[in-house]
Amino acid sequence: MQSTIYCLLDSLDENSKQQLHLMQSYLVEQIKQSRNCIIPFESWMDKALYTPNLGYYSSKNKIFSSKHQESMKYPLGDFITAPELTSIFAKTLSIQIAEVLKKTNTNKILEFGAGTGKLSFDLITELDNMGIKVEYEIIEISDHLTFLQKKTLEPFIKQVKWLKNMPYDFNGCVIANELIDAMPVKLFQWDEHNCLLEKYVGINNKEEFTLLNKAADNQLADIVSSRMKPIPGYSSEINLIGETWLTSIIKNITNGVVFIIDYGFPQEELYHPQRYTGTLMCHLHHMAYSDPFIAPGIQDITTHVNFTALAAVALKEKSEILGYTSLARFLLNCNILKIIEQMDMSSTSKQIEILGPIQKLLSENEMGELFKVLAIGINWKENDKLVGFASRDRSEKLITTLKN
Repeated sequence: MQSTIYCLLDSLDENSKQQLHLMQSYLVEQIKQSRNCIIPFESWMDKALYTPNLGYYSSKNKIFSSKHQESMKYPLGDFITAPELTSIFAKTLSIQIAEVLKKTNTNKILEFGAGTGKLSFDLITELDNMGIKVEYEIIEISDHLTFLQKKTLEPFIKQVKWLKNMPYDFNGCVIANELIDAMPVKLFQWDEHNCLLEKYVGINNKEEFTLLNKAADNQLADIVSSRMKPIPGYSSEINLIGETWLTSIIKNITNGVVFIIDYGFPQEELYHPQRYTGTLMCHLHHMAYSDPFIAPGIQDITTHVNFTALAAVALKEKSEILGYTSLARFLLNCNILKIIEQMDMSSTSKQIEILGPIQKLLSENEMGELFKVLAIGINWKENDKLVGFASRDRSEKLITTLKN
């Protein structure tokens, strides 16, 4: 694997190599300027992903792939999201969004981190076909991605607004698709005495990045201890920034539903004893590896979402868990099979083009089970279940865990 990764690095174009060099130099300088020449991994990850003009999500790297590039040896882009995979994803999701807009008596949608704008475009198109002319708002921290979104959404430019911050007293539907997995996390490890250590990043005499352990502060130790029992040598991560983000979002919604679509687990699965080294992964041209120091600035860095922790935030803020289930079950509940039946599959090539991506969305071995959908209602007055959670809703499992 290591040799394959370095072959990939050798094959990078000059712009990517320059980007990597600049990011590495910047991070080294940040560490040198810090107290004791170490910074928390959370801070290092934040800089690697979001530093203006240098970070992965802030540069002009091609991040997202289309389904047509997957067969390439080193595809353009580093990963493919559900909206980029097929428009049927948005067509199905629009069934659920339309229900929420009708019940909240609004036409407002707010999407965080809209990528290329593909999901926004498809949702506006589908809802328009249903007779719902939406007001679509996007919060995007990347200037480059904002540029791509404006290009994609040019036909609907009068319906779309880009915001810097969450609007106060928002009424409508909020979408966070593959957002929280890319938020910076704290890395931790239990030592042989069952004491919690937090991981920091330093540099050696060759100016290479190294991970260092430091005793966790009381706040972090208390939070982690409340979520799992100590296991000597066990390493994992905790996404406190994601939890703070959700708290802020809920506080600013007057009436509406937040949909979080991402890969992850309930807490007891995320911190299972066999998941001994955590879930942190990096992605570069569809190659996955766990060492974040290989290509900062040109690689994605992600971790799996703790859906129990997000549910706890919602309940603490007096919101309601409206549903939690796998992506496959959510899409099936929203009648994806009926939507597929209406597609033109008159030739073998059309069948392959349509059904190949659908298999990825629904298969337990692909996105179907790994990805989950969590719906949080704020001042939600309806008693009926949302259509996406009509069957096999797992939210009770999250809530029961929190009560124990």
